[in-house]
This record gives sequence, C-alpha cells and structure tokens, in this order.
Amino acid sequence: MKVNFIKTFKHQNSSLFACLFGKQSKRGFSLLEVIIATLVVTIGIVGALSLINYSISSATIGKSQIIASGLAQEGLEIVRSIRDDNWHQDITWNTGLGAGEYRVQYNNGALLLLAGNPYLKINSNGYYQYDSGDDTRFSRKIIISTISAIQIKVVSEVTWSERGDIHNVSAEYRLYNWK
Repeated sequence: MKVNFIKTFKHQNSSLFACLFGKQSKRGFSLLEVIIATLVVTIGIVGALSLINYSISSATIGKSQIIASGLAQEGLEIVRSIRDDNWHQDITWNTGLGAGEYRVQYNNGALLLLAGNPYLKINSNGYYQYDSGDDTRFSRKIIISTISAIQIKVVSEVTWSERGDIHNVSAEYRLYNWK
C-alpha cells in the first residue's frame, strides 16, 4: 500500500486530494480543495488585519499615556511652584495648599476648585488649560494630604476615556518645608 501511495503522490498531474483518496483527476482542483484554500487565505487575511488593528490601537493608547504622564507631572510642578512662590513672598510655605481635591492650570498661581473635574482644553499654542480651546479627553485632579507640619503629599491624577475604556495615570510628590 505504501508503494502505491508514493507512486500516486509523485504523479505530476495529481492533486493532493486525489493522492490521499486514490482518485486521479486531470481536470484541476476539486471543490473541497478550493474551499480549504479559501478558508486558509481568509484566516491569514483576518489575522493580519487583527494585528494591524491591535498595533494602531496600542500606538494610540501609548500616545495618550505619554500626554497624560506629562499632564500629571505638570500638575505636581504647579503645586511645587506655589510652595516656592510662598517662600519668595516670605509667607508660610503651605499657604493655599490645604488638604483637598483641586484643579491646576499652568498660567494660574493658585489652586482651583475641582468643580466636577471638567475636561482640559488645548489652545492654539498647544497648552492644556480650562479657559479656552478645544476639549480634550483628559481631566486632571490634584489631591493634597497633610502628613505633618512640615510635609504634604501631592497626588496628580489624569484620567481619560479611549475606545470605551477608562485609563488613569497618577504621579505623587512629597513636599517639605525644608527652608
């Protein structure tokens, strides 16, 4: 039986289906072979398209994570700047930095009330703020906790929605009265 199968398989005009089932046909592919070939090609195309979709989605989320990280860091730096301005004005280091939840804006030297935590806007210069510009999907919240008379904890949380999922980036500082 092995010899017959090998001889049949080596025949130049035989299809794989004909070799496996002992029938020889010189008319081309059978219907079953066409269906199987179509299925294999379809699976390959669907797999490639899924990979492309995943890559684009990952790139978009990665870009948003980078922006959110920058916004979180900016929030911490603004609070730090408020502390430093207090020192320069010879007032208590933590004036205006009481425990609570706030918003901050790059061009405002004070904490803003959270007021529902609206989305940040981006203006024509590329600055994120609340006053004017186009709405973005990012919102930022600053949470200040008093640790001791010489230390506060500042957490900056940035949240956004992308493809139906809520994403979050947070950063934390400990600010001290070291002066």
